[in-house]
Amino acid sequence: MKIAFVFAHPDDEALSSGGTIAKYVALGNEVSTLCLSSDSVRKEEYLNATKVLGVQKPVIFDYPDVKSKESELIKDFISYLLDFRPEIVITHLENDYHIDHRTTFKIALEGIEWAAHETQYDNSHLVSKLYVAETTILIPNPHILVDISEYYEKKEQSIKCYESQLSKGGENFYIDFHKSRTKMRGAQAATEYAEAFNIIPLKRNSPFYKKKHSEL
Repeated sequence: MKIAFVFAHPDDEALSSGGTIAKYVALGNEVSTLCLSSDSVRKEEYLNATKVLGVQKPVIFDYPDVKSKESELIKDFISYLLDFRPEIVITHLENDYHIDHRTTFKIALEGIEWAAHETQYDNSHLVSKLYVAETTILIPNPHILVDISEYYEKKEQSIKCYESQLSKGGENFYIDFHKSRTKMRGAQAATEYAEAFNIIPLKRNSPFYKKKHSEL
């Protein structure tokens, strides 16, 4: 199975779903991470962090931010989807406080729709499932809790790759916040550490999709 983790900034992938990334790589899935913005320092940190998590195809764009480049990023994201062809996409919450995170969700939804249009692309591709992950905003009632107990250390190691960010919020804030959150999700999941996700329904058929009908 091919899974794409799509986030706005370097470190979002580690903070939001680092344990899940490491887990699904270890389970034999083909995993790609896509980061929509970067600078030279954080780009190197991102490549180091995704290496820790075992990502086979880390991709990072060079845009300075997401919001101001939304139209360009939709086109680039469609190209990414048509190249990698994931069954599952995981991205930011639609109501995240950060405008780049909210915009990333919009880009993901728009790109998934257009990539499936056979009238636009000879190699059109329909993503099967879209999930959203929590970065700093918590999901009130998660649809899914993924047990990452075996992979929490890799998550923390990947966060520590972002030396340029670790002083934000005070000493050890990033590590402490995300460790506490994954422990809380672990308690909900009756395990040690877990990460939370919601599923966003996607339509399965359209006059513009190759598949015109669905099955229950």
